Amino acid sequence: MVPIIIAHRGARNEFPENTISSISAALAISGISATEFDVELTKDKKGVVAHQETVIPDAEFVRIEYASRNYTSRDWVSQYSKDQIIKLDAGSYMARKFDSVRIPTLQQVLELNWGSQVACIELKDATFWSDQPDLTRPRQVVAAVIDDLRNFSGQLNVLSFNPQILLELHTLAPGIPTTLALWTEWQSRRADAIRLAVTSAATTITIADFLVLEDPDWVKDCHQAGLQIHVYPVSPTRGESEFESWTAESQYVKWLKLAQLGVDGLVTDFPRQTVAFFREQGMML
Repeated sequence: MVPIIIAHRGARNEFPENTISSISAALAISGISATEFDVELTKDKKGVVAHQETVIPDAEFVRIEYASRNYTSRDWVSQYSKDQIIKLDAGSYMARKFDSVRIPTLQQVLELNWGSQVACIELKDATFWSDQPDLTRPRQVVAAVIDDLRNFSGQLNVLSFNPQILLELHTLAPGIPTTLALWTEWQSRRADAIRLAVTSAATTITIADFLVLEDPDWVKDCHQAGLQIHVYPVSPTRGESEFESWTAESQYVKWLKLAQLGVDGLVTDFPRQTVAFFREQGMML
């Protein structure tokens, strides 16, 4: 059985990621079950859609640029107001034709026509892996987005690497499904990770796809605990040596293996091509 297919930051191989253009394109693809995007917290405590681990503003604060991935504490969004952030050129790094694209707010994204697709919203805490995490950030993040989540008429799934964000959300809106995101520190601590997901009131775990390929028991143990398991790609950024070879064709073997292992959801940088691939395999209508 093919897993549900989740567009990663929208149709990010075709449009600037985490923008209205990218998310709208993903919402129009038949066969996509959900579209994922990232929400960061501004200085004035508003939710904007960006992934600041891989993008940074230029020195003039006019446009965003790709940067080498930062796995720890890049937190530039919290230094600026919402009004400053949404003026940034969020597209010309990809192509000049996208120079009018801007960083959207969470509200703007949720106002799109989601139809039957699930809005998979990753709530970010840029301090989570830092030496001095901000213990107040989870509450601030949830407070910034809770009204938009409650007012959304479609289907939601909220994910975060910080379990405190999930617990805070569960307290205020227990009916919203949540997903615990995991990184490599849990690679050899599968049982602990599953217990953490359960105690965080999550219904799903999402984990880097290569960890499941290395240890397929993640699938079995999650299912035995009553959890679904989704997998996400560790995508190279523009300018990194791996980027040029990061194509849909380079993912085919991996996608098929993950489907055979029984993962419930496949997050992909190539949503249109992923659907086409599984249809060619006779695994999707």
